[in-house]
Amino acid sequence: MTQPAGQKSQESTVAKDVSEEIGSLKNEIQGLSKDIQERINKAGDEAKKTWSNLQEERKRFMDRVEQAAEETKADLRQAGSDLKRRLKGLQQELQQSGKGQTTGTKSGGSPS
Repeated sequence: MTQPAGQKSQESTVAKDVSEEIGSLKNEIQGLSKDIQERINKAGDEAKKTWSNLQEERKRFMDRVEQAAEETKADLRQAGSDLKRRLKGLQQELQQSGKGQTTGTKSGGSPS
């Protein structure tokens, strides 16, 4: 069973967009942090304290991004496996009821 080309393209584009957006955000945060670290060495105590607090917040954010990415991958992997198993079950059921003949439809769509 194959997906229509447009659907595959749209799904991969969404995943790519999300990945690029998060990657871009992480890069911007890292760039800002590097610039500030260079400047903070010359700054006063108040700026150093603010910087320290922001560094802690930055670390928590980066940890959350990594954790969310891992959880999302695991969830999607499980959902994909479940869907694939169910699709294969339907495919086998249709093959058995039709004695292996195809019905002329693709992915539940109308006849081609």
